[in-house]
Amino acid sequence: MIWIYISESLLYLCFSLLMGAFIIQFIPERLKPEIRISKRLLQLAILGVVFFSIAPLIRVILFLYEDIGLMLTMQNVLTGFEVGKAWTVTIILAIFFYLFVSLFSVLNSKVLSGISLAFTFVLLLALGWASHGASLTEWSGFVVHSLHFLAVTVWIGILLIVGWCSKNAENWLSYLRWFTPLAIACFLTIVGTGLFLMTLVIDVNEYGDAWTLPYGQALLVKHLTIIPVLFFACINGFWIKRKLKRQEQINPRPWLKFESVLLFLTFVSTGVLGQQEPPHSIETTLAGSGPSANFDYFYSGVIEPSMSLQFGFNTVNTLFFTVAMIFMGLIVFSFKKKTPAIVPFFMGIFSVLSLYFGFMSSMQ
Repeated sequence: MIWIYISESLLYLCFSLLMGAFIIQFIPERLKPEIRISKRLLQLAILGVVFFSIAPLIRVILFLYEDIGLMLTMQNVLTGFEVGKAWTVTIILAIFFYLFVSLFSVLNSKVLSGISLAFTFVLLLALGWASHGASLTEWSGFVVHSLHFLAVTVWIGILLIVGWCSKNAENWLSYLRWFTPLAIACFLTIVGTGLFLMTLVIDVNEYGDAWTLPYGQALLVKHLTIIPVLFFACINGFWIKRKLKRQEQINPRPWLKFESVLLFLTFVSTGVLGQQEPPHSIETTLAGSGPSANFDYFYSGVIEPSMSLQFGFNTVNTLFFTVAMIFMGLIVFSFKKKTPAIVPFFMGIFSVLSLYFGFMSSMQ
């Protein structure tokens, strides 16, 4: 299962790199730092979309092939399953996309960058076609999932390209003036579409009860990883902007890089979430598949399918929540003291762990 989680995470990374690389070409030079993107990076990202998107397909084939044989299973999955049809479309588009990027200087022409962006968007739609949300509704799940993923890749893609491909911090203030509102819009879109997609799987009122299952555990971790991202986003989008306006000496690139690393960890948790059994009925899923190993470890009571979790404060979770608040404060303190960005990065990781242990210790 680990290889599937890794492939899902890298798939999101490849899409983000492509989206960010082509969007940034439409930004005037005076509104961004000097950025150099190699054609090899684009080619590898396109190949990554092909190879990493095949993981769910392989999982289905491995699950079914023992009954009817490998070749017949592959044929049935590719022609009869939505995930197979979507991957077929993906590989055909990716071949043309790869050739297009290889034969033309797509980064030197806005027209060619626009065509490349269109290729990326259609590949993104193919991914949405095979999503779980699309299988639950006629159109709304597909549209909302695609919009959700589009907002994610736009936000993180630009962040990755500017953070890792910029050669200096010139025009950084000008860059922040347009990127910060865009990032806020993307984040709000992610929240809205994410809530809709979550309600397709579980009732919002049963959010806590879902923690009994692997799906709920992955969902909780995904939501918790967003918290340090928001701290870094506020520092990068507002605090650094204020310092630059005051013409203070600061290198914003390391902070942007570590924000992107935190976002990649969100990709990892999303990859884990996408491979869990969706609990449309928590009671039925708990009775059939059993509880999450993590939940079983933390919960001291008797686990029953019809159980409803209650949450309360105690000495242990109060301690963990306090420690989490301290780590969050240290993120801000580290920035004020101009410590290397890797220090608040680990403070963010520790805050997520502390919050997780706190919530797990709250279940009664």
